[in-house]
Amino acid sequence: MTALAVRHIAELCTCDPARGPAPGVIRDAALVARDGVITFAGPDAALDGHTVPADAVEIDARGSAVVPGFVDSHTHLVWLGDRGDEYAARAAGRTYEEIAASGGGIRATIRATAPASIDDLAGAARARARRMLRAGTTTVEVKSGYGLDHDAEMRQLDAAARLRADADVPDVALTYLPLHGVPDGDHSAYIDDVCERGVRNAASRAAFADAFCEVGAYSVEECERFFAAARASGLRPKLHAEQRSRTGGALLAARCGAVSADHLDHATASDLDALGSAGVAAVLLPGAALVLGGPPPPGRRALDAGCTVALATDCNPGTCYSESMPLMMSLAVATTGLTPAEALVAATTGGAAALALTDRGVLRPGCRCDAVILDTPHWVDLGYHLGGDVVRCVIRGGRAMVT
Repeated sequence: MTALAVRHIAELCTCDPARGPAPGVIRDAALVARDGVITFAGPDAALDGHTVPADAVEIDARGSAVVPGFVDSHTHLVWLGDRGDEYAARAAGRTYEEIAASGGGIRATIRATAPASIDDLAGAARARARRMLRAGTTTVEVKSGYGLDHDAEMRQLDAAARLRADADVPDVALTYLPLHGVPDGDHSAYIDDVCERGVRNAASRAAFADAFCEVGAYSVEECERFFAAARASGLRPKLHAEQRSRTGGALLAARCGAVSADHLDHATASDLDALGSAGVAAVLLPGAALVLGGPPPPGRRALDAGCTVALATDCNPGTCYSESMPLMMSLAVATTGLTPAEALVAATTGGAAALALTDRGVLRPGCRCDAVILDTPHWVDLGYHLGGDVVRCVIRGGRAMVT
């Protein structure tokens, strides 16, 4: 590793609460790192010869803004196949539930993905991860969930794990999501296998265990049983909760001490209060809510309830085919009640909290040097320039990436 110094930054958004109101802006700033770890984040004028190592690679930000690298804490990045026909069908009036009942939805992706090799799965996921990096994402969570079979789920985790060794994609956190699609056969026997063989073998691959708690998917009781088995194997719970209806998933997430509860489109005030009191991060997925035509995620209500709020893409083939965190920031401001500053914090510090990561999502000494140099002097253009190409350079682990 080498040292890195980014100079002449117009607005350095640290997302550090110690720097004052969000997003903790330092003007006319510099950022210095050694061996991938930040050693200085402050006014450029405060730099001296002792702060900047003699061997540092220096980048002139040329008056651009710099923000932390985005932490995308909810994706389904490993899949094969295409569901563009469903996108058109929903536009023509068919509902998500009607499409699923006719064999589409998650089951369609399982048919295309479950038989695939690790090589094919990793290749498809890498292409999407590269697009994420170009849009400023430096850490991404990747779920299994398109297997409905033990070996298929493990292949998906192994494919995602291959990305960890690739310096040209975001850093990867893995999540085991076996309770996603619903099997045709013995539902109980499938859950038995997940709770015994599944969690045991996933624990050597993943950090988290997730489930889709929803009408037509998995009940609160089934998810709770799965989480008990997952925790016994060292996997920390995350949960798809209150997306299409209110099922009690948010209260389950609070009760079992989940790292995050995700979606929450139908969450009530009492649900959000419980999550806030339990310290469960609320992961909002405004792209999926928009595509499916449901109520917007409860951004303002979640903050008012004391929740740590995160934003994520939910990148998947059926309900939000997007790799762009800047677009999610725009949608969050437009639909969930977050301010631009709150959306930036949710896309960085909040995402890190939703993955139980304390070394990123903020630009301060001692943290991992993941940062994004924008192509504008104004950080607010991340959300304001709707769908705009506002990223000039991405720094991942102290290494500048050409994007």
